[in-house]
Amino acid sequence: MADNHPSGFSTVNLSIPTIKTFHKKPYPAISPLRPELSQAGRTVLLTGSTGGIGFAIARAFVQAQAARVIITSRRASAAASAQAALTAFAKSINSPTVAIGTTSDVSDLAQSEQLWAKLASDNIYVDVLVLNAAYFGASATILKSPLAATWNAYEVNVRTLIDTTKRFYEQPGGQEGRKKKYVVNVSTSAIHNFYTEATTMPLYGASKNAGTLAMQQIAKDIDVKDLQIVSYHPGGVFTQATRDAGYTEDMIPFDHEDLPGNWGVWAASEEAAFLHGRFVVVHWDIDDLKKEETRKLIAADPHFLQIGVVGVDSI
Repeated sequence: MADNHPSGFSTVNLSIPTIKTFHKKPYPAISPLRPELSQAGRTVLLTGSTGGIGFAIARAFVQAQAARVIITSRRASAAASAQAALTAFAKSINSPTVAIGTTSDVSDLAQSEQLWAKLASDNIYVDVLVLNAAYFGASATILKSPLAATWNAYEVNVRTLIDTTKRFYEQPGGQEGRKKKYVVNVSTSAIHNFYTEATTMPLYGASKNAGTLAMQQIAKDIDVKDLQIVSYHPGGVFTQATRDAGYTEDMIPFDHEDLPGNWGVWAASEEAAFLHGRFVVVHWDIDDLKKEETRKLIAADPHFLQIGVVGVDSI
């Protein structure tokens, strides 16, 4: 799909046969104001979401009337700033959401333990977990990267996902009533497009692939009625990280940040349950996704929209 941009570049770079409509901006079907997507009464925890796509997701949960939106950051100043901004936003739209910014490096196991212990001591039960913290790493090839940097990418992009999801699932207070929980994993098209965007970030693509595969495996072994897990590519959004990489807003046709923001709320709804354990793309129209044709593909192929080896069939 072309973006009709002078650069000739398009952020829409993945598709499946059943998708006829693509989006670069938010649209009514994923609006957090839809009653069907209401997050009223829920507590949402987002990792690494003080800016960019993560903050857009947090803002969408405020619009969806979540009871609490908790954002983690390694920096106290960033956590405080995000809390203040979300609080002001909630007030401006008369949302009941209580915003909480907390300092925690979720890739550090000791700090992760402290975070969940504090939530338990405060009698805070998390209903929705948004996994957004990530490590991009250098653009060097894996063999030319220092081993410490390579392993750090796997600790952040793989171990953190497993550790945080495990603590989320095992948190006290929810198992007695078998309260359903939701995991929204912010992945990337770089887990598949190894010969395009991942060529400049091979370590990022490889480690995010492994992290998404881990979430896929967790989903395989758990009932969606207990824990729903959906991974998605958030598109190409102009963020501070993009600016730091040398881009300007008019260089390529960036997607609107509220597209992945609103999509994150939709992924934490019952409408997305049929995508449990799958990887999907924010550009894809959800009405096309929900059609019988897509559901038939999922029912017929357990590997559809999942990580595996291309060209190989099980016999």
